[in-house]
Amino acid sequence: MISTSDALVAVADSILEKITQLGPVEITKKGRKYKFVNNTFQRIQKEDKHLIIHPEDLNKNFAALLAHRILSSISPDMLTTHRDLSLMIIGVADQLEKNGWYEEENSSVINYKALKFVYIEEHAATAIEFAQSVTDEHLAMGYNILYCSKLNFFHTDHHIGTRLEGHHMRLYVEKFFGEDALELPEVLTALKSFVHWANIKGFLYKLDVDSIDVDKTEKQKFSKLPDPPAELKDYVYARPPSGTSKYFLVRKAMNTILENPYSQLIPYPQNGELPDPASIYCLCQEIQKDPVRYHLRAEVKRLARDPISLADLSQQHDKSVKVLLQIVSLVINTFTGIGCEFLLLNSKIPNLGDLWMEGHSEYYKQLLELHDKVAEYEDKGWTPLDIVNRLKQEGCQSMHERILDLRNQFPEDSRAET
Repeated sequence: MISTSDALVAVADSILEKITQLGPVEITKKGRKYKFVNNTFQRIQKEDKHLIIHPEDLNKNFAALLAHRILSSISPDMLTTHRDLSLMIIGVADQLEKNGWYEEENSSVINYKALKFVYIEEHAATAIEFAQSVTDEHLAMGYNILYCSKLNFFHTDHHIGTRLEGHHMRLYVEKFFGEDALELPEVLTALKSFVHWANIKGFLYKLDVDSIDVDKTEKQKFSKLPDPPAELKDYVYARPPSGTSKYFLVRKAMNTILENPYSQLIPYPQNGELPDPASIYCLCQEIQKDPVRYHLRAEVKRLARDPISLADLSQQHDKSVKVLLQIVSLVINTFTGIGCEFLLLNSKIPNLGDLWMEGHSEYYKQLLELHDKVAEYEDKGWTPLDIVNRLKQEGCQSMHERILDLRNQFPEDSRAET
């Protein structure tokens, strides 16, 4: 019979063997590749996307040379079939290196000392000769594309996504390179490399993101970077920062109920069925005042001096978010109307189902009874206003009354999308 100590050794050996077998294992998650290294899965960075810089000797034009090489590796005729795109990327890469506008905390931009790289004069001459055709217009195009990518990052935590994503990103790419460019894989590949080279904090600072953590030296450095168009600055506050969308979905979903012509009849849940939504409305207002503190990467990227822990927020509010969206689902599924369509298609809005409906059975019964009464009067040809006046009960708080009170108490940022 095997002893306890021998059994433990055998188990340990088995675990170590399995860990060793994970060495060559690679997994893909959300389009990113990871490899098992040092007992954990770490993201694999493709070296052919690295922008190599040599700030100590700008005459070497390393950034322009490497941008040229990266583009050439995408397809043999990249520089000719997408000449303006290539000139834009090479020209801006050169400016990022010369002005220090590159992302210093990103493995996509590295100093030449950290990578074995053979500097070949002939290759450099070819790249520099091509770069002679870069114009101020190419640079302006490139800066705007970078601003669009930082807006995407601010709102979604992705610069460009698995395809060209973001309203303004698509708008500007089409404007600069034509509608076909939106679906070309080589354009996407080139831009996915390019947009990660620029400094996140510096470009967000130029987009007038409040409370971005930049010091005096950084402000001076980025003062030379051309300002973004006003429409891009305005869009910073149109959407919530990455990691906070669920709270704004609750607010938007509840506000949508106001658009229903019978919202003054829909009862506000009583007897503790509904957590007070004031905490969510208040939180949304606080996020709008200083969105960068609430960004998913605020701490990791050092975007703000006093970042908020999203994990703590989730622990505090997730239960309320869940119940509020359940109640909204009951209402909009019972009283369908204008503005509800997008909510019914949202995966975060729960579908009707006995499994969770049991917790709100009394409230759902109230809604169904009200719906039947409204339908009776509609069949008689009554208008919504007449039906409301006929069925409205004094002393019974409605959804309309409560939500209107919340909107007045916690007004939304005028720059936000409605």
